[in-house]
Amino acid sequence: MKIAIIGAGISGLAAGNELIKAGHEVVVFEKSRGYGGRLATRYAGKDNQAKLDHGVTYFQAKDPEFLELVNKYSEKGILTTWDGNFAHRDAKGNIKSKEADTPYYYAPGGMNEFCKQFGRMLDVRMEEKVSGLTHIGENRTKKRSWMLNFPTALTEGADAVIITAPARQAYALINTTIDEIETLKLIREIDEVEYESQFSLMAGYLADTEMPEWNALECDDEIIQWISNEYTKRKEDSNKALVVQTTWEFAKKHANEEREKVQEIILDRLAQILDGWAALPEWKSLHYWKYSRAINPLPHDFMEIMGKETPLALVGAYMNGNTVESAYLSGVRLGQKWVNRFDS
Repeated sequence: MKIAIIGAGISGLAAGNELIKAGHEVVVFEKSRGYGGRLATRYAGKDNQAKLDHGVTYFQAKDPEFLELVNKYSEKGILTTWDGNFAHRDAKGNIKSKEADTPYYYAPGGMNEFCKQFGRMLDVRMEEKVSGLTHIGENRTKKRSWMLNFPTALTEGADAVIITAPARQAYALINTTIDEIETLKLIREIDEVEYESQFSLMAGYLADTEMPEWNALECDDEIIQWISNEYTKRKEDSNKALVVQTTWEFAKKHANEEREKVQEIILDRLAQILDGWAALPEWKSLHYWKYSRAINPLPHDFMEIMGKETPLALVGAYMNGNTVESAYLSGVRLGQKWVNRFDS
C-alpha cells in the first residue's frame, strides 16, 4: 500500500515510521527546504555558523511512549537536556528563577537535525508543495485511490493520504475534494480551530558580548513573551545569539507592518528588558509564524475518513494539545491504527 504524507513535521514522520516498519510504501512531501515544521533551526551569522532554534526552542516529555523516543535519541547524542537556570520576569520587572516540572530537551545539532534523523528511513521529498487532492476511488482501473496535485501540473498517485499541516492549511487541501468524498465532518470540525501567530526575532552578537546567565527568560509583557539564550545550548562564540518570541497580541497587531519596523520595536523593548547592548546585534533576522499555536486544539489523537477506498487522515499538534509530544502521539497513534487495519 502506498501512503502519501503531506508535511515533514514530527507527526508525519511518526506516522510514516510506523507504516514503513510494517512494509508499506511511504512518501513524504514537504513544501519547505527542511524537516521539522516548527521544530526549526536557522543557520545565520558569519558563514552561517550560528544555529538558532527559532520555532520550538525546547520541549518536554511526559508520556511514556514519547519519553521512550526521547531517551533513545538522547543516548545517541541527538537530544539532550537543557540544563541551567530558567527565569521569569513579571510585569513590574522582577526576575525570579523558574522551576520546570520535567526536563527541557533540545537538539545540540539543531531541532531540525533531530527530525532529520527521525525521518532518515523515509522517502522525504523537499520543496514539493501539494496544492490539491483528487479522489479516484473505486471507479478506476489501474490508478490508485488518490491523486496528489502539484503547482507544476505534475501528479502522483497514492492509496491513502495523511495531512499534517496546520488546521487552516489542511482545510484548504480537503476542500479540493469536498464534492468527491464525505469530508464535511472533517471540514466542519477543523474550521473551528483558531491559531495564535508569533514573531521570532533572531539576534546575533559579537564574540566578546557577555550573555545573560539564564537559559531562557519568560516575560509578562505586551510585546515579548520568551527570550531564549541560544548560547547556553551551543557555547561557541559564533552562537552568541538570542531568539526573541513575541506575544500573539503583538503579532496580530503588526502582522502586516513592514518587517524592519517590527524588528525595531522588538529590539527597543528587548533593550528595556535586558540593557542597551541587546538593541545593537551584529546581525538579525525575523520570522513570522502564522500558525504558531492552536488556541482550541481538537479533543482527538487524529481524525480520519474510512469510506470505500477513501483512507484520509489528519494529524498534528492541534490534536489533543499544542506540544511536540502531542504532535508525535497524534502521528504514531494513527500509524499504529493503520498498521492494524491495512495490509502492506
